[in-house]
Amino acid sequence: MPRWDVNFNLRLDSQRPQIVSLKERAYALASVIRAIPIPPYTKTKLDALNILRAVRGTTGIEGIELTEDEVRQIMESPPKKSVLPPNRSREEKEARNAEELMYYVAKELNRDPNLPLTEKLVCKIHEITTKGIDYPDNVPGKYRTHLVSAGNYVPPSGEDVRKLMREFIKWFNTGVPIAWDSIIRAIVAHFYVVSIHPFGDGNGRTARGVESFLLYQGGVNARGFYSLANYYYQHRHEYVQFLDQVRFQSNGDLTPFILFALQGLVVELEAVHNEVLSDVKLIAFRDYAREQLVVHGKLGTRVGERMLRFLLALSEQSVSLKALRNGDHRLARFYRKLTNKTLSRDLNFLKVHELVIIDGDELRANLDVMTRYTPPFELSRRQKPLRRTIRQRSRGR
Repeated sequence: MPRWDVNFNLRLDSQRPQIVSLKERAYALASVIRAIPIPPYTKTKLDALNILRAVRGTTGIEGIELTEDEVRQIMESPPKKSVLPPNRSREEKEARNAEELMYYVAKELNRDPNLPLTEKLVCKIHEITTKGIDYPDNVPGKYRTHLVSAGNYVPPSGEDVRKLMREFIKWFNTGVPIAWDSIIRAIVAHFYVVSIHPFGDGNGRTARGVESFLLYQGGVNARGFYSLANYYYQHRHEYVQFLDQVRFQSNGDLTPFILFALQGLVVELEAVHNEVLSDVKLIAFRDYAREQLVVHGKLGTRVGERMLRFLLALSEQSVSLKALRNGDHRLARFYRKLTNKTLSRDLNFLKVHELVIIDGDELRANLDVMTRYTPPFELSRRQKPLRRTIRQRSRGR
């Protein structure tokens, strides 16, 4: 792959219908996510998922992936207390660094919502992202002075890094990008940081950190620190392909990479939206269950209080009836010292009144009943066409 002479004369068609449509969807999803009130537990869960998405693209490359539970345990433990075994210390540090970056960005933008992107800020994002991790020829927060490679791409020489970063920041803050939409600016910043490759290692993570900073500033991910790392990793071949298409094939047109990243942003926002909606639906279901027990004269009775406690402990996860009857499931505690006949009578009442679904040996809360009380969500109906478009693009390349 030839060396690309980094320049700031690239162009994009920001009014292309596909770009306009994807931006509208991203902002609509972000607006809905921000407007939904969520309890502290759900926020912690979202933060863990966002950090998981941020680090999965790097740890996943090595064939090892953190789980959501592991990330949550790391977040809940003191910084100096190890959660994972010694042979996974690097993964743990990746997660802790991602969490620190998330809170750093939130704090800085709360202090100054108009904080500009500067070289100092880019270096700070790199420092937080890579500190405490032994990367060869990398100094956290310091520009490289040596040659590096990124797959088949040959970034600029170490001698040119300072000049290019200075030119990039000036162009980004005073040139044509100041008139671009916040989402477009975030994606363009990602493209240039990863193309200049200013650090010894961690350039992809830094580029995604800069991108997430600008998305947060633009109000797109104000509910959490969303990252496109997971999407870029899952579509790694296309990611590299679109970067190189802009550098070497599109005659200076940024549009192909912008479109690719916008599709990824909508997919990530849909995932967060569905996660928030799932938790809110569960909260609404529990209120609905209490209301139904009142309507049917059960609440306030011993039987009704037992059924309510049982329903409040149910989730979207299925429960084995066999395990419940044998006392092997945690929910069996509500029927300790009671007969299976009593359990069956309670479950039959809950089934008749559509509070639970029983399918063979599986029991679960009937969260679907809540859809009767919500209007259809336009963006959800468009979700399948978007994914179909992405699959078609993947097969065509």
